[in-house]
Amino acid sequence: MVQNRRKDNSSRLVRLMIANWAFGGVVGLACAAAVLASNIGGIRVLMLQSDLMIPGLLLLFGGFAAFFGGVVCATAIMLLPTAEEKQSDRGGGEAAPVFLPAYALARIRARG
Repeated sequence: MVQNRRKDNSSRLVRLMIANWAFGGVVGLACAAAVLASNIGGIRVLMLQSDLMIPGLLLLFGGFAAFFGGVVCATAIMLLPTAEEKQSDRGGGEAAPVFLPAYALARIRARG
């Protein structure tokens, strides 16, 4: 029973990672397309006139997809609740202290 539960939890974690990586990859592809569409720094003109256009486009789109996919996947993993958060009725950790401004009085010097 315990092994079955562990296997189920690990498969859910793998599905979470794959889904978030795919979502981030799609966002990365959209951002790479936006960079080409907006022609930032003249990159579109340079790409289209280059002899190595296909490898350049693959590197641009692949790099954006891998980077954004990794960031989204890592963020999803880091935001998973811990065992302590699951057991408590309150969500999140401890309350943060409230910082109030400290007013300091100063004298105004007369000009002259």
